[in-house]
Amino acid sequence: MMTLRDLLILNLTLQVFDGLFSYQLFSLGAAEANPLVAAAISTWGVVYGLAYKKILACILLLLIFTLRHRHGVLVRNALVVTASAYVCAVILSLWQILA
Repeated sequence: MMTLRDLLILNLTLQVFDGLFSYQLFSLGAAEANPLVAAAISTWGVVYGLAYKKILACILLLLIFTLRHRHGVLVRNALVVTASAYVCAVILSLWQILA
């Protein structure tokens, strides 16, 4: 069974790979679906807009992790759901690219 620390590291790693994957897709002409991130990218450019998105996501993950002593089960569930959502999003994106 994964520890909370392992789940945090997994989530942070997924954020890094999502950022790299998104950068590659944007360089191929893809558009950002999230309007807030799209606005950041149009204002600051792809690199800084993606950095904003990923840094904010990592900060939120760290904030969730800080609650581990009071709400361990809730934190575990949140980190599992977050990682699962990112894995599903990557699989769906790959499927759309390859189809």
